[in-house]
Amino acid sequence: MKLNVWMKALILCMVVCVAATTGVLAQEAKKPATDDKPKSEAREYTPATKPDDSYLAKFNAIDVCEKLVRENLEEIYILKVIASNYKDQGWDKDYQVLYDGYKKGVGLFYKRDAINARVELEDNKKNINALYKKISGYYKEQTEKMLSACADAILSLSLDEKTKSDPNKNKVVFHNMMRLRIAYGQMDEAESNIIESQFASSIYHYRVAKSYGISIMEELDPEGSKGKFDTDKADNFNRILNPENKETKKEPAATK
Repeated sequence: MKLNVWMKALILCMVVCVAATTGVLAQEAKKPATDDKPKSEAREYTPATKPDDSYLAKFNAIDVCEKLVRENLEEIYILKVIASNYKDQGWDKDYQVLYDGYKKGVGLFYKRDAINARVELEDNKKNINALYKKISGYYKEQTEKMLSACADAILSLSLDEKTKSDPNKNKVVFHNMMRLRIAYGQMDEAESNIIESQFASSIYHYRVAKSYGISIMEELDPEGSKGKFDTDKADNFNRILNPENKETKKEPAATK
């Protein structure tokens, strides 16, 4: 009799344990599946687009990444100056995309994922060139207007009847004609860079051309030039103009 009671108690205990285990498993099954592993920052690829990840590809990717980490950062510094000086052009959003892309690529490189870092940094380089292309078009228009105004000012001075009898005015006309010639030469260089898709280099030549144009206008029309070219002058030195106090903030990178 005692044995039967003991057996019943044992069976009842086993049933309770099985039921409890079943309930726990059922609750676990209802929980959404989670992945404890941190998500990779690398983009997802299809079999057709997945980059080569062989040992040689990784070795080459490291060299490419080290180069782009330096080059892209220098270009991003320059673009920061330009976007800050000409806020009305709406380049801030484009710049932020470049900054975020660079940050992602460098992050992958520091985490020793050279293959995916190379993909991100090369895309970042393409986006940098695309923004330079936009800026180059704006600089071209801006420089053309400035040099056209310079040409009109020189012409007006040269046609002034007082200029012929004044050696000093003749000297001013000649001096600024040479400046204007150099400025247009720089524009020609910029045009050549654009044809060759070297948009960053074209910015350098447009800046030089604008520097000569500003010098011409400040000499021939000092009153009309007061404060007119402050932003352009700061930008030509790769500095950000503070419009509140007309001071400039110099960026670490220099123009190319």
